[in-house]
Amino acid sequence: MEKYAILSDGDKLKEIRKKYEVKQEEIEGEGITRNLISEIENDKAIITKRAAEIIIKNVTALAKKKNFKVTETVDYLMENQIVQATKILDKYIEELKTLIISKDESFIKTFKEAEIFLIDWDIKDKKLRIYELAGDYYCNNNEMYKSAVYYEKALALINRVFLDRELIPLSRKLSMVYGYIGDYKKSIECCEFALSRFGNMSINDKVIFRRNNALNYKHINNLQLALKNIEIAENLVDKSDISTYIKILNNKGNCFYEIKLYDEAIKVFNQIFGLINKRGKDRYLINLINIVNSYWYAGIKDKSIENFNTVIRELPNLDNISLYVANIYFEIGKVYARLDKLKLSEEYYLKALDFSEKQKNYVLENDILHNLIELYTTTNNVEKMDSIKNKVLIVSNIQGKVNNVLTYKLIIFYAGKSDNIVKQIAAFSLNYN
Repeated sequence: MEKYAILSDGDKLKEIRKKYEVKQEEIEGEGITRNLISEIENDKAIITKRAAEIIIKNVTALAKKKNFKVTETVDYLMENQIVQATKILDKYIEELKTLIISKDESFIKTFKEAEIFLIDWDIKDKKLRIYELAGDYYCNNNEMYKSAVYYEKALALINRVFLDRELIPLSRKLSMVYGYIGDYKKSIECCEFALSRFGNMSINDKVIFRRNNALNYKHINNLQLALKNIEIAENLVDKSDISTYIKILNNKGNCFYEIKLYDEAIKVFNQIFGLINKRGKDRYLINLINIVNSYWYAGIKDKSIENFNTVIRELPNLDNISLYVANIYFEIGKVYARLDKLKLSEEYYLKALDFSEKQKNYVLENDILHNLIELYTTTNNVEKMDSIKNKVLIVSNIQGKVNNVLTYKLIIFYAGKSDNIVKQIAAFSLNYN
């Protein structure tokens, strides 16, 4: 029998008789004939409320004589298949909730069972919740492309015309996932849709959408709109929510850095130092690196080097499971490249690459691969470039798209060195066009 089964009226009646070992003729009476019971059990007749009441009454009376207890009710016998399916899907939902943090295959196994069940019992609100839970599961496991697929499936089930409130949390989740996989335009669409349609959303939701939007606009180099969203978020955020406030300020400082307002950036990053909990080593090091970069391009190189030495000194205290560890190693590699210490630069780039692969952060991985291609082009190292080339192709396969900048740089490097590799890269790229 299936894990959860939908029973017809007849199946339920047969299950009751089998469970209590009673015959058809033992529960007939009061107008309920053995022939009617047989027709119900063979799904040739629908059970009525009166019939259900009499059958349960007769079974209960028999139970007193044979000394067993009846647990079934009239409501159970009257429960139609849609109601049963709804209850079963509720069981799947509760089960998936408990499995969402599991590290084995138990969530996926249960989710696939629920998906199969949904083929026959397409109950929209339950289907939406199950898809959303799948999105949450894949998001928790850094499988952001899969997460986006299931959040999108859930979103497609919501009525966007009548502005269902379910749109807010789903749009929020999708905006975060789209940003993580580098689809900044889609993330902006999610944020703008929610902000423009739900003026009465919570302050916390407004802050999250504005912060996500600011990050998106920064990534597409629209720094004016990025700063506009940061300003709104900064005015709305509860300053006691230190973590969120730091994220907003960090984005603000990086925007100032990008538009070369280095003194303003330094002020913001120093403001963050006043808020950071010293136990949060990753946040501390990220902010310190931002200070390093800002001082360098502000022309205050002695302070930049002084702070960079602190970064290197504090690095052994960094927890390697931090979400920011790959970014930190990458930034250190960039500083060493700037100092023309290419061996150290390579060392930290490769560590960053390893961490980004483990975290499945493919957008960051592409950035690291870009810098390694630049480095191996400078050193003309074909053997090491071969390894990077393979990683570029692997990431492209995972993302389902070619990074044109990386591809062109590889073609330029291999031109005149290996026509076969140039053809391989070109043929691979054509598969995505």
